[in-house]
Amino acid sequence: MTVRDRFGQPASQVVAVDVAAPASEAVPAAPPEAPAPASPTAPPPRYTEGLQATGGQPRRVGQVRRRIPIGKILVEEGIITDNQLARALAHQKESGERLGRVILSLGFASPDSIAAAVARQLGIDFINLADIVLDEGTLLRIPEHMARRHRVIPIRVENGTMVLGMEDPGDVVALDDLRRVTGLEIRPAVITPDAFQRALNQYPVAVDQMLAEIKQHEGVATDEMPEHQLRAVADDAPVVRLANMVIIQAIRQGASDIHVEPQEQRVRIRYRVDGTLYSVMTPPKHIQAALISRLKIMASMDIAERRIPQDGRIQMEVDNRDIDFRVSTIPSVFGEKLVMRILDKSGAFVGIEKLGLLPEDHQRFERIITRPHGIILLTGPTGSGKTTTLYAILNRLNSVEVNITTIEDPVEYQLPGIAQVQINPKAGLTFASGLRSFLRQDPDIIMVGEIRDEETARIANHAALTGHLVLSTLHTNDAPGAVTRLVDMGIEPFLVSSSLIGVIAQRLVRVLCQRCREPYTPTEDVLRRVGLTNLPEPPTMYRAVGCEFCSTIGYKGRLGIFEIMTVDEEIKSLVVKHANSSQIKEAAIAAGMRTLQEDGLAKVLNGTTSLEEVLRVVFVEE
Repeated sequence: MTVRDRFGQPASQVVAVDVAAPASEAVPAAPPEAPAPASPTAPPPRYTEGLQATGGQPRRVGQVRRRIPIGKILVEEGIITDNQLARALAHQKESGERLGRVILSLGFASPDSIAAAVARQLGIDFINLADIVLDEGTLLRIPEHMARRHRVIPIRVENGTMVLGMEDPGDVVALDDLRRVTGLEIRPAVITPDAFQRALNQYPVAVDQMLAEIKQHEGVATDEMPEHQLRAVADDAPVVRLANMVIIQAIRQGASDIHVEPQEQRVRIRYRVDGTLYSVMTPPKHIQAALISRLKIMASMDIAERRIPQDGRIQMEVDNRDIDFRVSTIPSVFGEKLVMRILDKSGAFVGIEKLGLLPEDHQRFERIITRPHGIILLTGPTGSGKTTTLYAILNRLNSVEVNITTIEDPVEYQLPGIAQVQINPKAGLTFASGLRSFLRQDPDIIMVGEIRDEETARIANHAALTGHLVLSTLHTNDAPGAVTRLVDMGIEPFLVSSSLIGVIAQRLVRVLCQRCREPYTPTEDVLRRVGLTNLPEPPTMYRAVGCEFCSTIGYKGRLGIFEIMTVDEEIKSLVVKHANSSQIKEAAIAAGMRTLQEDGLAKVLNGTTSLEEVLRVVFVEE
């Protein structure tokens, strides 16, 4: 019988831990070219937070007498507690997953913390790729397809040795393969999966060569071509590569939409990243018909029809992720405009802790979503992150003890253990009919993509009143407005007051790049406009500048600003009395609700975002 300690590690074995293995397993494989094992009395290997702390000399993976378990390292660093480790080990025993992944899924530690713990365990560096501008020449030392296959990024070369960022530094096959390809010695360092994906975006793309190959093609496509000739040109290799490159680069840059827009002299291609459109390419006019026809073929659309709008869908796998695209075309003066909405089917959504909730709002949020029954509504315009928040809630509530069913349009992310239904109006499957059927499926939690009409609202109220937790969205500008919207739909006020337990209004703002943001002191006029004249001294705010780390944009990523209204007895009383939204808002603020404006300004004052971003998405009352 093998004796194990409380961290799940064998108590008396000489092992070298493979970071890809569960922490409760011993893997008798050492990384290549490891130095001699350390003496039993040697101190555990130290780690650093990057190359700078070691003078640019990362350590090699070494075999020691005994590796410190990942769980113990995280406890010693104060990242997790003993109780959290015990819970993670219990989950690992049930699921068989790697301990690091279990800790990450439970929200106990960040990817950077886990990667740093792996680096300490192996005696090598953890490198944060956000701190490094990768050199194009260094990247080209390893072909992109090999970097993607082995999940590695070449970071720097010095004295005949390549510093190589790896998700799995114990991958001996990858190390041997890359040593053979580069002709260099390899010094592995730990990077996170997210950092790897972002670094792939920096690989150079030979766009000019693709466009030159299309130009040299004898049959340059035009809208006047017969369908069979246009299809032949669209299937030509350079056009296929260009279309695939446009799609793949958009996904790697985190875009939510791709716009292909014909202009008078050129074609403009733009990506929507973090809610804002950026021009990424303006190829010449002669590729317009071929590129758009190729994308229409991929979406199973009629390439011969260019006079009316069309809709289609593409499904493809990019970087081992299943991606869906909703494709739409409309005729314009200079040709067909094509827009593709990107839907990542692999479930790459964020947890509740990453939504951007301030501590007080986080507590209110948790109190609402842990209620056993009632209706929780998320409100805001299209593109305000409502679906992301809904999935974060479902992921938190999902367990084997509850039955969760959703009806959506479309099913954007696939959640394990949850029955997800796509509406099909042509077959008679609508939000209302699906919700009615769900009540015969013994559900505990029901998620309805959107309450659009009285019938859906009435069935949702019935479900909430009969002991179910119902999650849905509604298009209103603020949280109190959701109450009056339900009443306007025809739901009796006493039913609304009995079933509604909370409303969460939200918007999305871009996050300032922490490397290049610039501090400044706002003028008195600005402070007066946003209602900050009562502060003891002028506050410091930050504005966007732009640097190489944020692609000169000044922002990197997005988070939410929230207005969380808990429906208490005072608000229920007002609803029954047919109070308007202003009266309900006053009562909610008196009960502690932070408005969208106040939440946005709080995030301006703590340096998370800029005042311009908040003013862009929220009307600030003077």
